[in-house]
Amino acid sequence: TALSRTSGCTNHTALQLLLGLPYRESKAAELRSLDSSPNPGMTPEQLEERFQALGCEMALLEAEAALLQADFDMLDSYRRDPQCRVPVKGPGGQARMVDPTWEKARTSRGEEVARPVVRLELQGRPLVITRINPESKSTSVLLRPRAGWGALRDYLSGMEDVRGGAARKQRWEVFICTTAEKEYALEAWRLLDPEASLFPHAELASKRMLCVPHPQKKDLLNVLRWEQVHAQMLAEPQGQSLMVTDEMRASKPELDTAAMSVIIDDRADVWEEASRKALLQVMPFHPHKEAAALDMGAGSAPAAEYTAARDSEGELQRVVSTLRELRSKFYAELDLNIKPEAARLVSTGILEQYQALPLEILSPFTPMSQLLASSSFPPPAALGQTEREDRASDLRLLANDSTMLTSAAAAAAAWPAGAEKAAADTGAAGRGAS
Repeated sequence: TALSRTSGCTNHTALQLLLGLPYRESKAAELRSLDSSPNPGMTPEQLEERFQALGCEMALLEAEAALLQADFDMLDSYRRDPQCRVPVKGPGGQARMVDPTWEKARTSRGEEVARPVVRLELQGRPLVITRINPESKSTSVLLRPRAGWGALRDYLSGMEDVRGGAARKQRWEVFICTTAEKEYALEAWRLLDPEASLFPHAELASKRMLCVPHPQKKDLLNVLRWEQVHAQMLAEPQGQSLMVTDEMRASKPELDTAAMSVIIDDRADVWEEASRKALLQVMPFHPHKEAAALDMGAGSAPAAEYTAARDSEGELQRVVSTLRELRSKFYAELDLNIKPEAARLVSTGILEQYQALPLEILSPFTPMSQLLASSSFPPPAALGQTEREDRASDLRLLANDSTMLTSAAAAAAAWPAGAEKAAADTGAAGRGAS
């Protein structure tokens, strides 16, 4: 009985008996292991508490499955309907069909296409359905932007000033680095920023978005140099790559644009080691699980899941606050230290050969990576690949092989939550605007 109840010991003991190895010492060790078992027994109260916890977890999974099924039903109707319509239930439970809006977009090759797009907001949560290739039903995609994305976009672009009646001032330049397939990534970003407030959509493929094939790591310097690399690739398709190498990084380890940059992503392992010091790591986004926990409420949902959902709901607002803090500190140092020194050098005269090398003659400024390390941004409660991320992975594949069920957030947070794990590894790099 002791042997059968001791994890991992039975087969080892049987092998000892077959080989004629000492048995008494082994048995004593296994009995000691049994005595120190972390679960020697459970009282009725403990069993009842565990049973109730499992009931809450099962209820959460059922609620999440219902939300996934509802999204799948809408996506499946969109995919099958000749007019790409989507059924939506009204207050009385009666379903009405919502027609798509045909929106113009551009492919990675610069070709103009018209895509059927359905934009909805159900129970205060927005969703978008589109078709990457208008001629192929199998490329139908459902996306769910993360709460707070609109506020983050308005801060980055300066549109919050306009909405407040002031003149617009863009505070950061935005770049996207993703392991997602390029046509999908281009359309997802167009839907996230339909007014092109962060940069013109025409700049996406050639200047702003770098798609990195898995398992290659993302690199901040490659993101910032993508315009130069892309132009070289067009001019010399067979030419030598201009992507940053370890040798190039060693010869010039710190570039001014990289020192002024912040990476927003929910994973660190997808970035090169040299880039991670600039990473503002956020909580992963799981739209269906979080919505299920919030709908159940604090008294019904598992406490940890409900707390995580509440934290995730405000995650992008915390990103905005942190970016404000970083930018304020950076430009305060610029005004107090670097500008006066630059003015002194100009007034006293500066050799012509040094004029193009300001960083080599001015006092070095504190890079964003150091400011980030001392910022007030709270570390997320759960990062990377966790059981919480993967527990409903089977449910996320409700769509059949010819249909992708995805969920989108800001490039800063997380993009799809369903179809491909690789598509979830999206990051955005921001460079401080002057």
